[in-house]
Amino acid sequence: MLALARRRRKHGLPDRAAAFRLDGDAALEVAHRGELCAASWNPDAGWSVPGAHAAPVGAMLELYLPVCSARAGRPVVVAHLGQSIDGRIATDSGDSHFVTGEANRRHLHRMRALCDAVIVGAGTIAADDPQLTTRQVPGDDPVRVVLDPNCRVAAAAGVLHDRRAPTLLAVGAARLAEARHGAGAAEIIGVACDGGALDLRALLAALHARGLHALFVEGGGVTVSQFLAVGLVDILQIAIAPVFIGAGRPGLQLPPVPSMRDCLRPPGRVFRMGEDVLWSFDLRAPPAGARPAAPPDLERIA
Repeated sequence: MLALARRRRKHGLPDRAAAFRLDGDAALEVAHRGELCAASWNPDAGWSVPGAHAAPVGAMLELYLPVCSARAGRPVVVAHLGQSIDGRIATDSGDSHFVTGEANRRHLHRMRALCDAVIVGAGTIAADDPQLTTRQVPGDDPVRVVLDPNCRVAAAAGVLHDRRAPTLLAVGAARLAEARHGAGAAEIIGVACDGGALDLRALLAALHARGLHALFVEGGGVTVSQFLAVGLVDILQIAIAPVFIGAGRPGLQLPPVPSMRDCLRPPGRVFRMGEDVLWSFDLRAPPAGARPAAPPDLERIA
């Protein structure tokens, strides 16, 4: 999958069906007739890996291949939240180290390695001062994008100075001059604001213009909720840890709906990650006439 991601970043994806093999350096190159095929590309369906795959390989392909298929014509936005059973992402004081376990945290690093950019809000930087790198897994660091419409990020924040990966500080277009004083090594981009929040469609357009098509919205709850509320999330991942936090900081915060029939109920798949359970919801409209398979009445997943 790292080879698929690197192929996409360096060379783009072909506009016609093609088969690829891995060379001696674990890089993809076009497979000729009779050669062993490592992966196949279809412009309509994305990547596929031939053969039958037992767990955990099959589960990893199912979870990560859609990210590797992102391209200019079909970008992919994946959002993730790690929360307690009672729907909290941190204690009331803001402590979130750590809600989910090591397996889910490795998943975050894999997502960073496969995506072009990782996006977080100013609140996440203030609370956790994260590095947003791939230090736990192989793979290149993504571009780090910090959403800071009102110039709240402290000048001492690590992502602004460590130079471990390119960093974009997205601020309100009217506050560009103010932002330059504390941006450190980060590049500042001005984005139009709507009611004090960044225009997320304008932000995505700016990122796509830079060739960033696989985007990972890693947090926090406010930022993920904003992307979800305006319909910009393709895949929503919710990791649920076996812990009760009580009166803490909530995860998703969405506008109210009048009745249950109006509630969003997207198709989802369940993955076990150590002690945690990850739900992956596909929020993209299904093809016309497609019907999801009926799940069993009872099935043990752990």
